[in-house]
Amino acid sequence: MLVKYAVKNIVKEEINMPRRGENIYKRKDGRWEGRYIRGHSPSGRAEYCYVYGSSYRECRAKRQQRLESLQELPAKTSSLTLNQAAERFLADKQDKLKQSTLARYAYMLEHYILPALGAVLVCQLTANQISDFLRRLQKNGLSGKSARDVGVLLKSILKYSAPKAGCSCPGLTVELPAYRRKQIDIFCPDEVQRLAQKIVVEPTTTGIAILLTLNTGLRLGELCALQYKDIDLQNGVIHVTKTVQRIRSGDRTRLAVLPPKSNSAHRTIPLPLDMATLLKKAVQSHPDGEKYLLTGKNVPMEPRTLQYQYQVLLKATGIPYRNFHVLRHTYASRCVERGVDVKSLSEMLGHTDVRTTLQVYVHSSLEHKMRVIQSICFLAPVLDPDCSPSPSPSDHPEAPRYQQLLTTLSQMG
Repeated sequence: MLVKYAVKNIVKEEINMPRRGENIYKRKDGRWEGRYIRGHSPSGRAEYCYVYGSSYRECRAKRQQRLESLQELPAKTSSLTLNQAAERFLADKQDKLKQSTLARYAYMLEHYILPALGAVLVCQLTANQISDFLRRLQKNGLSGKSARDVGVLLKSILKYSAPKAGCSCPGLTVELPAYRRKQIDIFCPDEVQRLAQKIVVEPTTTGIAILLTLNTGLRLGELCALQYKDIDLQNGVIHVTKTVQRIRSGDRTRLAVLPPKSNSAHRTIPLPLDMATLLKKAVQSHPDGEKYLLTGKNVPMEPRTLQYQYQVLLKATGIPYRNFHVLRHTYASRCVERGVDVKSLSEMLGHTDVRTTLQVYVHSSLEHKMRVIQSICFLAPVLDPDCSPSPSPSDHPEAPRYQQLLTTLSQMG
């Protein structure tokens, strides 16, 4: 009874404490927030960090755990090693970053950064050391893009740790390696038609999913996370509200349903009429909206399983293999060629920045370029009155095979 009374008094005391210093209090949204001092700036000013929980006890336990981990650091912050700095960095980002991002950071630290540089003092790590380290990674087979990602994480840790170490970090001046973006391939119209014809004649869940990506630009994880309730045929749209990803948890990995990649990735995408017609039977046969489209169950499909089935379908159709993401590239390129404005396309793809859409996903086909060039005819009036420009891309008629596919789909509805 005495213990219960003491705990009650502690809770009351913490709730009524002013919202400064190390304390725990209940927020207006119902969550509990714990605040603790994680270090001091060179001027002596306290620097705070936060933990959150659904109850006072949970919040207090989290805060105590963080405080104990901070006590394990060396008393002199100038002797802070990169290993210790990385541990503090991850602890601070625990409640601020997505699980998948934290898992990716932990992987890069464990496999690349800490084995090579973990014992080096933060204040003594130079730009030349980091440059040599990144060059070795590329020499051992790591791509330029991945090596740059490692460098970005390393600089983030140094920038975070410099004020706490009370010294400058010479490594922050390092120039990260540049990399050449790969030329991204897309499926040509004939390949798309062959693939679509194969799927319509022999419909499978995987086939319909592939056509859905070609018609909406969904990412692989977003497609695996799609539930029947996300398909709104009445309004002709699909809602992207989550993604499926395999993330590392300790020594193992687990399949997780997570929020979308970013706020912009949480979106609504309009469906072409033929795609809506193809989805109609699949949705009507599954009244339970909570089940996932690709499995028909309450658990999503493993992305690697879908990738394998996609590869098998390409082989059966006689189409050279390209990775699953090329379906998304193809959708973006075709949208631009059909006159979709880049801002709308960027929103449908779920990009935060329109420049990403322009630089990465817009790849005009040779066929489109030829049609554009043929529509330019400056010499026609001079050379021959009968010579006139070719039809512009927007006036170009659809291929007969595509018209035939539309007819087939309308009959299925």
